[in-house]
Amino acid sequence: MLSTITYRTIKISTVFIKEQLKEPTAFFWTILSPTALFYLLNYSKGITPPYQANYMEATSWFYAYISSSVAFFGFSFYIIGRRESGFTRSFIYTLEARTIFLLGQFLAYSSISVFYCLAFYLLTRPAFSAYSISEATFIVGRFYLCFLLFSIPGLLLTLPPLTFQNANTTFSIISFSMLTLGIYSANITPSTSYSLYNINPLAMAYNIILNGTQSNLPHLIIILTLFPITFLLTLRFLRVNPVWSRY
Repeated sequence: MLSTITYRTIKISTVFIKEQLKEPTAFFWTILSPTALFYLLNYSKGITPPYQANYMEATSWFYAYISSSVAFFGFSFYIIGRRESGFTRSFIYTLEARTIFLLGQFLAYSSISVFYCLAFYLLTRPAFSAYSISEATFIVGRFYLCFLLFSIPGLLLTLPPLTFQNANTTFSIISFSMLTLGIYSANITPSTSYSLYNINPLAMAYNIILNGTQSNLPHLIIILTLFPITFLLTLRFLRVNPVWSRY
């Protein structure tokens, strides 16, 4: 039975990956837009390649933002989208089916998150210096941890009766709020800034990308504890019927 579930999970995750990669707008907004913004911000300051700044310090906010976008507008948003389209009501009505669906969704967007991380690395690293396999490996590991961080609230938001449009609005508001807090905390006193950092997931992700897991052991423990709990809660209470359904 386990082998059957594993096979079906991999099969459906492959379908989800192909579906995502066929949407050029998703790739544009998730990767090309942050990349373009990165170069435009440097150009507006009169800075041109090769950049002399530290690569991690210059790009950590962008990696943090991309990881949040994949978790919110990819992984979590598409769970709601498949529910509201009637997909889950038609095919996912047993615990085994829910398990395969959620694991497939998670596996698909785990792969996509790694792909987007490497894509941003390939597009931005040459502006500083040569590529480094070891550096890319460290970045991918930190990036994936950030993806898990944002997947926790993302999964919880799949449980309320949100419509497709309301979910899009909710995720957009959360993303904007995190960005606003990040910008605001960078321009105020250190004590207040530290407090805002502790309540801002985007700032936590930035710190993880920049400094790694050894400097963020409490965050690492919290993420690795809360994510499986949240995943199991979502598996147990996953809404199958769309909000518009009378059932």
